[in-house]
Amino acid sequence: MTPPDLNPYLTAKDVAKQLMVSTNTIRLWTEKGLLPCETTLGGHRRFLRSDVEKIVQTQGIANAKKTPSILIIEDEVDLANTIAEGLQEAVPGLAVLVANDGFTGGLKASLHKPDYVLLDLMMPGINGIEVCRQLKQEAHTRHARVIAFTGHATDAQMQAVIAEGAEVCLIKPLRIAQLLQVIGISN
Repeated sequence: MTPPDLNPYLTAKDVAKQLMVSTNTIRLWTEKGLLPCETTLGGHRRFLRSDVEKIVQTQGIANAKKTPSILIIEDEVDLANTIAEGLQEAVPGLAVLVANDGFTGGLKASLHKPDYVLLDLMMPGINGIEVCRQLKQEAHTRHARVIAFTGHATDAQMQAVIAEGAEVCLIKPLRIAQLLQVIGISN
């Protein structure tokens, strides 16, 4: 049996852990042709270690295991702070920023370039769909993985934010374990 670090093939879970993304993201990248893979007879995806290493190099991922940063954009101050505290407790060293409106969120995203943006859809002023659109249009923020969430949006609004670049739109109330699973961070 080949030791795990010498095996030329990686599972989707191995790749997701190395790149700090969810296995769902790995599936989407594979379907879009961004990440080459081979399929086993059982239908499982296997990735050449060398292909993953190329992606790490070409995408400028210097240290795929670094602790990521998260920007929470939520107009309910208490909820935003509760999510921030829960994430920081679950993942020590995690850099968490909070913005309580879309405009401030956009500014903080431009200044701090977070790895993830947890984005409320329904906010006064600039709503989450518009914030997502702006984040994905700007070169210095388009890399951020956007996870939208809402308590009152319609299916059309949820699909609109995904069309603008959000990976998923979750329904409130949010659970920290659920967020970590979607983001792909283990606690």
